[in-house]
Amino acid sequence: MMQKLSSTSFVLIGFVLIFIFGVFIGLNLNKTDIKPLVAYLSSNAILQKNLESNQQQSLHSFSFAYNTTHLWSMRLADENYYRIVRRLPCRTVNYIDHSINETMNHCSQTTINEFSVKETVNAQKWFYEHQHPVDCSNKKFAVIHNHAWSGIGSTIHQVAWAFGEALAQNRIAIYETPGNWVYGDCKFGTLDCFFLPITNCSIPSKIDGTRTIRVPANRGHWEKARYPHIFQNRTLTWYRSQLLFYLMRYNAQTLAHVQHLVAQSFDPPSVDLHHPYIALYVRRSDKVTGKEMSQAYPLSQYFNLFDNDTHQTNITTIYINSEDNNVFNEFEQINKNKTGYYKLLRVKTRQNVVFRSLMSMRMKERGKIILEFLTDLFIEANADLHAGTLTSNWCRLVDEMRLVLGKFSPYYTPENRYMLVYSIINTGRHSSCLNSFCKYSSFHEATSALDNKNESKFQKVLENIRMNRTSLIIAHHLSTIQNSDKIIVIDKVYSITNTGRHSSCLNSLCKYSSCDEATSALDNKNQSKVQKVLENIRMNRTSLTIAHHLSTIQNSDKIIVIDKGEMKEEGTHSELLNSNEIYST
Repeated sequence: MMQKLSSTSFVLIGFVLIFIFGVFIGLNLNKTDIKPLVAYLSSNAILQKNLESNQQQSLHSFSFAYNTTHLWSMRLADENYYRIVRRLPCRTVNYIDHSINETMNHCSQTTINEFSVKETVNAQKWFYEHQHPVDCSNKKFAVIHNHAWSGIGSTIHQVAWAFGEALAQNRIAIYETPGNWVYGDCKFGTLDCFFLPITNCSIPSKIDGTRTIRVPANRGHWEKARYPHIFQNRTLTWYRSQLLFYLMRYNAQTLAHVQHLVAQSFDPPSVDLHHPYIALYVRRSDKVTGKEMSQAYPLSQYFNLFDNDTHQTNITTIYINSEDNNVFNEFEQINKNKTGYYKLLRVKTRQNVVFRSLMSMRMKERGKIILEFLTDLFIEANADLHAGTLTSNWCRLVDEMRLVLGKFSPYYTPENRYMLVYSIINTGRHSSCLNSFCKYSSFHEATSALDNKNESKFQKVLENIRMNRTSLIIAHHLSTIQNSDKIIVIDKVYSITNTGRHSSCLNSLCKYSSCDEATSALDNKNQSKVQKVLENIRMNRTSLTIAHHLSTIQNSDKIIVIDKGEMKEEGTHSELLNSNEIYST
């Protein structure tokens, strides 16, 4: 009996073991589909935890930032990317800016070597170690201050120039705090609001002009970029891209927001699970009206550029973003004609947000929009192929980020121009009304950022512009004003608040006052306070006010609307509102 029971038990135990083994295999087979997601989320969790740790203490080793697949939070080019590139037809493109003309071809070994992952890791390691010394007490510093009042892509490019200038002088770059960066929605008022700290050193207590100097971040002379000795033989395209990448290393809070927005918008909920894909940013609106772009390109024109290549490389997923919602309607029609070949990825963000509307928002709201922009940048930089318009500073930012990641295949653009900088004369400030249609002209430090040779050339241009019109010139260089009919010397400037711009001649001794964007960097509450002060200042004197906020000028006796350098309208606030022309829109 015992023997019988024993054999029955063995049979039962055998069945149980087989059942358990079968369940185990079944579970593992079912896990095949979700394993990449679990692995990705796990690596991101580790990355985010490390980034949060970095917020509390300085990194002691660059090795933390690089783990063979990612550098900081961005995915590097890998064998899957190179497999795509090898199937693309060879193309040569020239990156141009003034006298600079740099050739790239993704089939050329020179391009492959320069934009390799190895070169990027070495450069980023050098930047990091330079900016994070063990001992800061014996170092020289360059304090980056006075951020440009312009689009986010433009301001970051100019900060990158200031950063490069510091490195060229063997100085540690450090931000002045609180800064006046118009997108800095935290207590720092600098890029540190969204990105990892530029350095572990503290700002010196004394700026003596020797050990510590100040470098403005509103100029950006890229045609005269200076390099540290170690990068002397590099192209400007490569070097500027590396500078930008270092400055834009997402901090833990930014990365968490980006991943959350991606998870809400994508299915499956991560960028890595949608490879291979092409990213397209369609820039229109203010870039076209401001004549920076020659036209608003239809979406079909972009598709004509890359459609053959995406079919050749079996890329069926496309990420599209634009401030113009009509783009997505155009996509539906295009994809219908292509029998639904493409799967669309998009992040639902606020539409029609351009520089002007962004500047009219409160700082906190502006910060939320910037996080949406940085989500777009993250998705685009991680793509396999890229398309857009390089007259846009934002698209150039994307182009540079992907080059740093080792993605050197040509950027598809309908403009057929690969630009490093888009500018006429890079003075860091705009001179308004520079043509024969204007009765008045205003020049605010028009030559302050130029060397003697270029200043002399520009002076001749200014003389012609000022003929037969009234000009108000604000200058420090005597040569700029020596031929003026009347010169008013101002010894002190009465500063109201930290707007990032000065309003000149704001005291009772002056007959004239000039206010250049006096409230542009203020929120609504502080703008209202400054308005009251300005009203008192302008009493019993002639005032020239340059502004984008209508509230700044609505009580003026006469308003002149200048569009693309031409005087388009003239009248009072109420007259212009009723005209249904540019001012009213």
